[in-house]
Amino acid sequence: MQNKNSTGITDSFLVDFIDGQAPKITLSKKPIAYNTEDKFFWRHMDYQNPEAKKILTKHYGISSDVAEALCDISTRPRYFHHKKGIVLILRGINYNPNAAMEDMVSLRVWVEQNKIITLSHNSLKAVSDLRELISSAEGLPTSPMQLFLLLAQNMSDSINDTIIDMLDETADVEEKILDADSLSDLNLRDKISNMRRDIIAIRRYAAPQREIFIQLQNDKWDALTEEDREDIREIYNDITKAVEDLDYCREQMSVFSEEMQSKVSISMTRIMYTISLVTVIFTPLTMLTGLLGMNVEGIPYAEKPYAFATVCAVMLILCGMLVFLMKRLKWL
Repeated sequence: MQNKNSTGITDSFLVDFIDGQAPKITLSKKPIAYNTEDKFFWRHMDYQNPEAKKILTKHYGISSDVAEALCDISTRPRYFHHKKGIVLILRGINYNPNAAMEDMVSLRVWVEQNKIITLSHNSLKAVSDLRELISSAEGLPTSPMQLFLLLAQNMSDSINDTIIDMLDETADVEEKILDADSLSDLNLRDKISNMRRDIIAIRRYAAPQREIFIQLQNDKWDALTEEDREDIREIYNDITKAVEDLDYCREQMSVFSEEMQSKVSISMTRIMYTISLVTVIFTPLTMLTGLLGMNVEGIPYAEKPYAFATVCAVMLILCGMLVFLMKRLKWL
């Protein structure tokens, strides 16, 4: 399901989870009052909102250091424990209109025992899908950590779905490479180069995310239940598989690129070899015809009626001798 946000900019909202009641979803970019009697709440924001840091520190009680990390423009996947909560920065596949999937969307997460705050600038499919799931009151998470793990699992599934498409494209490229006419496909080399760039771009963020879930699984944080740790292990396995598949695709693309280069080199060698043979055969004939074609006195048999036939016969014999010699030398 594609994200319905046509602008590509994330919606800001608050979800209140109250015991015995359906979750309440409120849309707003400004601070939203949450119910202090909530079981827990989920706040999602645009980290490029000029008021984002102020909202985090003054309205939701987050330290300025954590707020700075959550709103930093340039980030890479990371994880750290800060006093009563944890910070996780992940990347998800970009499904926004006119955006490249490998231009992955950054999701910043703060998790405490009674709240989870997520931030992104571009709309993220995993966030919109989870909000839609919550609005339908199906499979509701019972804690902030479970909500985060649902988000992480959705992001992991999106990465794996994208990589499955890459594996299919890799198999398609392999068939074309094995085709004898692959050199005539001018777009094949560009496709291989583009795929290599896409693989590198996705792996750049997928590999560090694998380490995040190792650290999270080993964290001694009291809010992590045994069920949470089992879910973390599953997500880690999914991301590990994604990285291994990316490595396979990357190695295959390297082999395909080398194969293409080898085919081009062999083809050029054959062409130059053929040209060299033609040159060897016709150089003596060209010299002979050049001598006989000179406009000077004394050309032998110039007035004889059989002179032309004799010259042709001599050239045929000379050509045959050259071919015989090249075969003896195993040039042909």
